[in-house]
Amino acid sequence: MRFEQIWEQYHQLLLNFIKTKVNSDALAEDLLQEVAIKLHRSLNRETTIKNYKTWLFQVSRNSIADYYRKHKKATELPAMNTIEEEASACICDLSGFVIQHYLPKEYAEPLYLSDIEQKPQKEIAQFLNLSLTATKSRIQRGRKKLKSLVEDCITIFYNDRGEITDYHLKKNCELPPELLLEIKKINLVL
Repeated sequence: MRFEQIWEQYHQLLLNFIKTKVNSDALAEDLLQEVAIKLHRSLNRETTIKNYKTWLFQVSRNSIADYYRKHKKATELPAMNTIEEEASACICDLSGFVIQHYLPKEYAEPLYLSDIEQKPQKEIAQFLNLSLTATKSRIQRGRKKLKSLVEDCITIFYNDRGEITDYHLKKNCELPPELLLEIKKINLVL
């Protein structure tokens, strides 16, 4: 696909998404322009992009996070996913949703940045103004809390290759309605 085709299809979605994460329309336009430049450069370098929508939203998230890191105006990261995006990216985004909404903030932020955003732990430590040791500890504790939360409520089934094939909610688990909605959306993708 050519740049113009891709950009025509996704630029308004990206702009709407970015506007929900920053408090200035002008800043949203600037960040959107950065995303456009990155897309154009990647296409010129003939970088393989398997899913343009996912790639563009990831670049947008990273641009937003970079802006906040650079300007250090926010003490916390903005929520990085909307419900529509999470459903389209399957189980990884369900993990991101659970991390952001059901773990304590002190574990959610470093775990989300590490495991969902794939940021280096040293970078996360600097962004959160923590020592590297404290960051690593919070990420590990966050993983344990996430695993416990999932195991308490969901039975996950895997195939021979370790891929998730199905899941069932445990009868004794009472999940909040918004999490049930997310799980039902993921079920459409599985």
